Amino acid sequence: MSDERPALEVPGLHERLGTDVVPRLEVVERAGSTSSELAAAASADPSAWPDFSVYVADHQAQGRGRSGRGWSTPPGVALTASFLLRPGVPPSSFGWVGLLGALAVVRAVGAFGLVARAKWPNDVLVEAPVGADEVDGWGRGRKVAGILGEVVGDAVVLGIGVNVLQEPDELPVPWAGSLATLGATLGEHAREDLLVVLTHQLWHLDERWRVAGGDAAAAGLVEEYAAVSATLGRAVAVERPGGEVVAGVAEGVADDGGLLVRRVDGEREVVRAGDVHHLRLPSV
Repeated sequence: MSDERPALEVPGLHERLGTDVVPRLEVVERAGSTSSELAAAASADPSAWPDFSVYVADHQAQGRGRSGRGWSTPPGVALTASFLLRPGVPPSSFGWVGLLGALAVVRAVGAFGLVARAKWPNDVLVEAPVGADEVDGWGRGRKVAGILGEVVGDAVVLGIGVNVLQEPDELPVPWAGSLATLGATLGEHAREDLLVVLTHQLWHLDERWRVAGGDAAAAGLVEEYAAVSATLGRAVAVERPGGEVVAGVAEGVADDGGLLVRRVDGEREVVRAGDVHHLRLPSV
């Protein structure tokens, strides 16, 4: 493990984000979960947390992934931020918030010299160099980010965690990677720079989605998400929370953000939650 990294540079960060974009920025030294703390604060005093408020932790000790799984990193190496969105669109379309977050991360990572892909529902991958070990269900894809959206009243809290500066021995699982280990071009203030780019990307995507009334297809976002998807067109096995496995080919994304899977029996099914395993079969 490397020496202790410097803390986030907070002065001037809100101006870089744009106060017209982010009405409230809260940066804390340490959080259990940025999403849990933002959700609790916004529920206790909604007027204090306007639309597109951002809550950032320099170190998140007890981050949450899908299905309540833990997600933690060493201090000073990751970007951990949660966004409070009050989109004013039908709640039936809220499932797209996480996909918009993934698309924003893909674009933000691209600004630092890496080609990223979205793995449905809430992961962002960067492919390791040729010759790297393949991991079952992931291939050479390395998870650099996780996204989790949760509904809080009429709002959605969107948590995004990106591995930025971790060294190989600081990565928790074989399929994890960081922007640093995968060769990104990073400056002295890499985490701050990433937050600025990510926030602006998310704001523009979210604005288009809202203008279309939450209709991702009408906003052109279905095509844009499909273009960067690591899952669509692949043979997959999706393990639902209860343990049921849906196997087939991932054909598209539904209006509510669910994954459209053409099962091996030819029937089409919408999967709205589950762990996706990319199978080592020919793409379709």
